[in-house]
Amino acid sequence: MKASLVDRGSVERLMLLAGALRSGLIDALASGEALSAEHVALVAGTDAKATRTVLEALTVEGVVQRVLESGDGAFYALTPLGKAHLVDEGAELERAALLHRVNRAKGLLELPEVIRTGRPTLRDRSTHDVRSFVGAMGERDSEVVEEIVALCLKLAGEPQTMLDVGGAVGHVARQFVRRGVKATLLDREEVLPIAREFLSIDAASITMLAGDYTVSMPPGPFDLVYFGNVFHIYGPETNARICKEALAMTTPGGLIAIQDYVWGRSPGAAMFAVNMLQSTESGGVWTEAQYREWLETAGFVNVAVLDLKNSGSQLLIGQRPGAGAQ
Repeated sequence: MKASLVDRGSVERLMLLAGALRSGLIDALASGEALSAEHVALVAGTDAKATRTVLEALTVEGVVQRVLESGDGAFYALTPLGKAHLVDEGAELERAALLHRVNRAKGLLELPEVIRTGRPTLRDRSTHDVRSFVGAMGERDSEVVEEIVALCLKLAGEPQTMLDVGGAVGHVARQFVRRGVKATLLDREEVLPIAREFLSIDAASITMLAGDYTVSMPPGPFDLVYFGNVFHIYGPETNARICKEALAMTTPGGLIAIQDYVWGRSPGAAMFAVNMLQSTESGGVWTEAQYREWLETAGFVNVAVLDLKNSGSQLLIGQRPGAGAQ
């Protein structure tokens, strides 16, 4: 068979799963009860013929199974694989991540125009897109989050307080709280209700502030100011300014930590930069030299770049001079 540059099956599988999620077919089967295609269609509000066709395709893909056969046709239920990856809370859940990946793919369809003009095309972000985006952050591999938190705690010298800037659903802030740190989450107003829903009872242990960090930052001070996957959204001028503002809200001897892709150091940097072309006005993937310049010009010392073992990205750190600084 002729080799192909693109695995067509993976692309089609992604679109099939996203369609089943967004149409409600997966949720109609979430209870675990075996249902006929007609019953699934009734619950989801979908066309019976189309529902049966998609359920059969999902069966081939291993996320749905036929559990009963009768004279009236087949009955369907989610497989353990389908439940673990699409429904049940846990380490394997990737429901939001799949939907976010489809949104990124939709954006890449506009790439020819982006290449021609050098600007992203204007697209309205629906509430559904926002939920998928921030939800995908919460589905990150727990080992990645634990590695980031452990490094920050070690390098910050057992911080008592931390600020998670643009922290999405609070998955990182929650892990700091579990390690005994008082955490504050800063994100846009429309994100915080999603964060409270995601965190459930853990939401009460995190201070939540609504706002745009490029407009204003809380006064602090904080022993640790953490930026996870946000510096790629904005350009060098904004990032340099944010570093200066972060210094002012960090305790003497405290730490700034930035987790992101670094150009020339992360294997995923180049493709991620293409995604930033079609989704941001001035965002991109920045070099180690740029990060060092922003942090050192702001006044941070002991700037370092660490490669994360459980992720293709890096953790950049800097320390505010003062008590406890090395």
